[in-house]
Amino acid sequence: MRYFLYIILIFAISFTSCNKVMDTKPLDKYTGEDVWNNYSLAEGYIYTCYANCMGYIFSWNYDAITKSVKNHPWGGSYTSEKTEQIDRNYDGGWTQFSNIRRVNLVLKNIPGAPFTDVQKNTLRGEAFFLRGSIYSYLAFRFGGVQIVKDVLDVDSDFNIPRSSMKDAYDFALANLDSAANLLPATNTRGRATKGAAYALKMRVALQAGAYINDNKYYTAVRTAGDALFAMTQYSLDDYSNLFNAYSTAIASPENILVYDRKNTNTSFDGTPMQSLVCNSDQIPSKLTANALLKFPLKESIEGWMNYAPTQDLVDDYLVTDADGKQKKWDQTSFITTGANVYEKMYKNRDKRFYASIIYDSSKYFGNVAYLRADGNCSSNISPLNGGCISGGASLTGYLFAKYVYQAKKLWYSDPTDFCYSVLRLGEAYLNYAEACIRLGDEATARTYITKTYQKHGGFTNSITSSAEDLWNDYRRERHVELILENGDRYRSLLRWGMQASGGLKQGYENTALAIPELTGVLHGIAISADGKTYQVYNLNEQNGQPLKFTPKRYLFPVPQSKITALSILTQNAGW
Repeated sequence: MRYFLYIILIFAISFTSCNKVMDTKPLDKYTGEDVWNNYSLAEGYIYTCYANCMGYIFSWNYDAITKSVKNHPWGGSYTSEKTEQIDRNYDGGWTQFSNIRRVNLVLKNIPGAPFTDVQKNTLRGEAFFLRGSIYSYLAFRFGGVQIVKDVLDVDSDFNIPRSSMKDAYDFALANLDSAANLLPATNTRGRATKGAAYALKMRVALQAGAYINDNKYYTAVRTAGDALFAMTQYSLDDYSNLFNAYSTAIASPENILVYDRKNTNTSFDGTPMQSLVCNSDQIPSKLTANALLKFPLKESIEGWMNYAPTQDLVDDYLVTDADGKQKKWDQTSFITTGANVYEKMYKNRDKRFYASIIYDSSKYFGNVAYLRADGNCSSNISPLNGGCISGGASLTGYLFAKYVYQAKKLWYSDPTDFCYSVLRLGEAYLNYAEACIRLGDEATARTYITKTYQKHGGFTNSITSSAEDLWNDYRRERHVELILENGDRYRSLLRWGMQASGGLKQGYENTALAIPELTGVLHGIAISADGKTYQVYNLNEQNGQPLKFTPKRYLFPVPQSKITALSILTQNAGW
């Protein structure tokens, strides 16, 4: 019997109540027989699978590949993709055999384990859920993939051809169906449930519908949504509760699945906060003389910002004008009547704006953040002419408030709790609305868009538009609702481009829509030192290049090294 020598299993078992077992046997000497005959060890093993696979269904920073987010000097991991400085050698996550093998081991061994039916169904359901997560990730990024249903070992034949893209999506969705049938309605926080399987199926089927150009997938979105909404345990919450404090995030009835990090093994530098919070202090090495004098800080700000929101994102948060109507900020009466930039641009905004964006003169930890000329949080190297010289200040005139807990000063090594929203009801409502639009049911789409628009946006009117105006309202609503969540902005732009192109057809690398929102310059805002005037300006990415998108990037390349090693594999078009 081969020994299970996964070191991460030791880490996972530390979260289970198997101390007596752990006291009697060295942790690196558990055999497969041990694991599949002890429920605590089997649970520990499934925790290992979660640790390795959760990244396939959530990524808080992947929107940095779009115009909504500017990469800063220490956050260039997505710049090469964003400006299309990649080639066929680029590996966008192709090799997943080890993670697939992990979940396949669960599916192979649990049916014969001496556990209760409830225990076996839960573990099998979680394995199907995670395998569906992996294959939905692969289908989205690469199209056709190598489908592996059995446990492979060193003696197995790895000469497995790529499936069609349709088969890849169908396999992912079938796994999520199996998960929904087996999983309980409730589970330990952070573990999959029946509702999580329905919610993820909605997300995956929506993407499949556009790429495959088949309405049956939109119908599947609605069917899964109907089942999810019938589970009355979920309801919309105040938007700030989801993202601005740990205590409210973990208790939110809107969250369907979270990734919960505890302060016992998490520090600030292991959370998004380290990459979203700027770096500034009331000292000459970090602030100019003008900033020290005019915009002093009460306490240091100790993040090291990699990502900042752009004007392109901020433009989509609506304003309630003096006449009570909702408008883009540059179409309101406040542009002419406002005495300063706050009155012209930032008052009466969508409530999500205040929960998501730090703008000039916002409260920020124990300070006021000035994102203007000579400001204490605006970079001196940008057109802002700011006063912060640390290298960790905003280049756009904005910072993120979403996913930042301001109750405690950030210090990179200090312990902190953190809660990522992986699947939630707000996204499910919008997925349902988009499927309804695709199926021609505009009335139902309006109903579901209005739910997040009112509860999260704070507006009292309903969405009443139709046809192209409804589509534009929906796109804007999704943008401000789901920024920094699971790469949704990038995924959505690709999905909408595919739908407009009639699906992934032969020759797509030349003829599909070149997505305008993924092409060209970004935008920031420069505010005068007195806070009365402003100018919107253009920005390239940190490598000096504007955004670039050519249609071949609807799918990433299969890494050429994998094709060289396994000639049965084929390359995606255009690469």
